[in-house]
Amino acid sequence: MRVAVTIEISNQLSEVLSVIERHLESTLLAVHLYGSAVDGGLKPYSDIDLLVTVTVRLDETTRRALINDLLETSASPGESEILRAV
Repeated sequence: MRVAVTIEISNQLSEVLSVIERHLESTLLAVHLYGSAVDGGLKPYSDIDLLVTVTVRLDETTRRALINDLLETSASPGESEILRAV
């Protein structure tokens, strides 16, 4: 199922997806957006909920690199006018 994403978070989601794809490459099966971003309840301090499905367990190096890069595309609730917590 595809859901229309608000303009408000589409740029950030594009960046997040690029990070995920770069780190997970061929092991990536799916990325699911869920929560308030898809049920119409997105509020100013809402985070962006993602479920990422991969074919293998991530090794520690990949996991840490992914987390560090995702933190660059994220912000604590209320900290940024542009970025949301991911």
